[in-house]
Amino acid sequence: MKKIVISALLLTTALTFEVKAQSVFEALSDAYNTNPTLQAQRAYLRAVDENVAIAKSGFRPTIALRGSYSDTDISHDNYGQAQDAATTSASAVVTQPLFNGFSTLNSVKAADKNVKAEQNNLANVEQSVFLDVSTAYFNVVQNAAIVDLQRNNEKLLKKKLDETTERFNVGDVTRTDVSQARARYAQARAATIGAEGDLEASKAIYRQVVGSEPKTLSEPRNLSKYIPNNFNDALAYAKEHNYAVLAAKETLSAKDYTISANTGALLPQVALEGSANTSRNDYDAIMKDHKNDNFQVGVNMNMPLYDAGENRAKIRQSKYQKWQAQELLLKAERQAVSETTAAWEYMAANHAKIKSLKEQIKANEIALDGVQKEEALGNRTILDVLDAYNELLKSKVDEVKARRDYFVSGMQVLMAMGKLTANDLNLAVDIYDAEKYYKDTKGKWLSLSVD
Repeated sequence: MKKIVISALLLTTALTFEVKAQSVFEALSDAYNTNPTLQAQRAYLRAVDENVAIAKSGFRPTIALRGSYSDTDISHDNYGQAQDAATTSASAVVTQPLFNGFSTLNSVKAADKNVKAEQNNLANVEQSVFLDVSTAYFNVVQNAAIVDLQRNNEKLLKKKLDETTERFNVGDVTRTDVSQARARYAQARAATIGAEGDLEASKAIYRQVVGSEPKTLSEPRNLSKYIPNNFNDALAYAKEHNYAVLAAKETLSAKDYTISANTGALLPQVALEGSANTSRNDYDAIMKDHKNDNFQVGVNMNMPLYDAGENRAKIRQSKYQKWQAQELLLKAERQAVSETTAAWEYMAANHAKIKSLKEQIKANEIALDGVQKEEALGNRTILDVLDAYNELLKSKVDEVKARRDYFVSGMQVLMAMGKLTANDLNLAVDIYDAEKYYKDTKGKWLSLSVD
């Protein structure tokens, strides 16, 4: 089944609507601009962007102002008198790191890789939201079609009940026939009520994920252009572009840099320090006030020998985290293959199922017509006609459900491949530029504003 060509599959099963309908792509556009899950993930990514600026702070100088005041009561001074002294001091200290075992450099690289991983995670969240939107969209389409089928079936059975009742009144059929017709009509009425409830429930989910009311919806006519012609092409694309795999690769690279950053804590730490100090002693008696100003510049070095095992524990911890990241990458790769394969198989199977159900519907329509004619001649019972109605309805409902499953599985193929994004689908929206926010953030030194 994997060899089946799918290029025209999604075109062959679309419904035709005379009125202007809201397409699934328009629903995806609405969700792209308003979905809270997607908005929250974008905010989270901007928070992760700040980790690069935090890591880069290790390259930059720190500046601090310090001040103190003290009041001292001296019982006896040199002249045998009580003496009060007030001391005021102020200083400015500037420290510029020069070398810290390359910890800052590797921390920046690790933070940068984590940002790339989260950018891929954002794309994956976008795809998950789009799959939810698509599923909700096609559920509404499906349930609306089923409601129409059930209502039409209810009308037909009501008409059949009325006809059977009239025939009973003239003695043409038995009370049993009337009861059977009434039972089927009641069943149809219950089925209509249930279908209407399912439709309203699916509309509520639609409003939740899309953020607007479902209007006239239709099945897509041009989804096939986003899907490869064969399974092998889809799988090859998924292996290279699946966002979960890409995120896992970036996370693994970040763990490598984290190990190096933690190892740097075992190397010498060198910093340039400059300070300007002023102090003043004020006396209230014979002693003269005293003021002292000084400037100092120097290089400080700290060579860690033993820190109670803290840094070595961090190094071991980061190595285990790399090990974990390697396994999670393998898991993501396997999952990408599995999801692509399963979604493709479901899509191809549903396409074949739709074709069979169309043939079944055609056969059931012919059978219903024949049973009705035979019943009019007395060769069939009313129950046979009612059963034929039911078989036709069931095949039509099954075909509607298969169409829904077909389109959803098509969206799942796109998600597994990494193509269920606003950019890949060419949605009419302003694409969120995660890279721009990242570049704007990583170079900030003083700003407190957020975008």
